[in-house]
Amino acid sequence: MATSTTQTDEHVSLKLVLNEKGNKVLFAEAGKDFVDILCSFLTMPLGTIARLVVVEKKSSIGPVTVGCLNSLYQSVADLDESCFCNDTVKQMLLQPSNPSEEYCKTLKLNIDDTQPTKYFACDNNCCSYNDLTTSPYKDKHKCRCGCEFASLVFVNHSRQGFVNGGVTFVITDDLKVIPNGIDYTSLSMLQEQGIKNPSLLKEVVLNVTKEKVLDLLKHSLLSTSTLTNLFFGKKPSLENSIVCLPDCESSSEIGITMKLVIKKSDGKLLYAQVEQDFADKLLSILTIPLGVVAQIFRGICSLGSINRLYKSISDLNKNKYFMSKEAKKILVDVFYDDDKLIQFF
Repeated sequence: MATSTTQTDEHVSLKLVLNEKGNKVLFAEAGKDFVDILCSFLTMPLGTIARLVVVEKKSSIGPVTVGCLNSLYQSVADLDESCFCNDTVKQMLLQPSNPSEEYCKTLKLNIDDTQPTKYFACDNNCCSYNDLTTSPYKDKHKCRCGCEFASLVFVNHSRQGFVNGGVTFVITDDLKVIPNGIDYTSLSMLQEQGIKNPSLLKEVVLNVTKEKVLDLLKHSLLSTSTLTNLFFGKKPSLENSIVCLPDCESSSEIGITMKLVIKKSDGKLLYAQVEQDFADKLLSILTIPLGVVAQIFRGICSLGSINRLYKSISDLNKNKYFMSKEAKKILVDVFYDDDKLIQFF
């Protein structure tokens, strides 16, 4: 079972309801602090997730493997900087910026260790354009007035998380988020899970620390029993998954040519030789937020509990449960333009 935290640890409280035998979490009750953390998972680029899930010293369950994501990330780390078109691209892939960074700054427990975006203004005090550039492009581009971007400026527009503070939520074992106004603990709902006597249910409080949030992320990517595994400190493992590509329009004008090297004896693919276009698309995967992955596959690609989390957030009323309409939109309605990929090589 998960170890308890000390009083000095910063944490978020989570009330768990266990089954009669006390070996499975049925659901949890939580407020804004914890649900905001769940929402932040959807905003994290895959490169950030790859970096976090292989970190062992900050997690009690050690590193985990998520498909080929770990090896893709490591291959970028191993590539010489001369392979990229400029000296900022490799760092951008290994530590991609979070497009919802401003919403995550105020999280009570934030596991994303990516350096905050820095903004630079024109070095000309008399400049009338008021342009800004972000840190990767400092001294790379010039303002329209001809001067360099060299003056560090502070932009104060942090959001206060995603969901409203006056609402509590029920969270199922597979991270479905439901407003607590629904009588989720009714006898009929419990009977669906095989609970005959609600009076025998057990309630416990779990103090979720930053270390536990990292464990939660790992479990959510691999398991549909996320809260149970988190509470009992189980090692996450990849469950049976089915990957189905969403329907899309085909075009004879779209195609990528690659040379495959296949082992004759068993037909196993050894490696592929590709051109720049394919390499760019492959590496750009590290910059895609996790919520966009769930959006692209429309819930038909099994990725632990992420699809259930994404779908339940999508179903929440944007006017009633979110800090703003934009807060929900940035979580579930992000448009990823595959045609606007950065050229890496």
